[in-house]
Amino acid sequence: MKVKMSVRRWAWVMGMSIIVSAAAAAPTFDFRDYDNDLMRDLDRTIKYFEPDITARNADAAKEDLDLLAEGFRYTEDYFSKKSGADDAVELSRKGAKIIADVRGLIDSADFEAAAAAARETPNVCKSCHDVYKPRLAR
Repeated sequence: MKVKMSVRRWAWVMGMSIIVSAAAAAPTFDFRDYDNDLMRDLDRTIKYFEPDITARNADAAKEDLDLLAEGFRYTEDYFSKKSGADDAVELSRKGAKIIADVRGLIDSADFEAAAAAARETPNVCKSCHDVYKPRLAR
């Protein structure tokens, strides 16, 4: 006996299969051991980072840089210990490189280039958050 499936039912079954496959492929981690206080500090700092540079406030920008560098270092170490999080490690390294570049530009008093480079930092954070930030925290 052959069962004929309607197009609508077939599309629903295929859609559910894709959703289940995507959920199974997405990394799942227990983030209870992640330093949430540091992440909240980073979230606050990233909002002032580029404006501090644009205002040519080198001292405040360097404080921001120190905290952001600590955050990228911590995140790289954290995800290095997790299996299947190579992209998070790479994003942390990319963020750390941007921070180092911005520091050099501020040291050479090139605030325009430093501000432009600093604008990339939130994009790196967002790229990682899109995959790894726990759904309930969004």
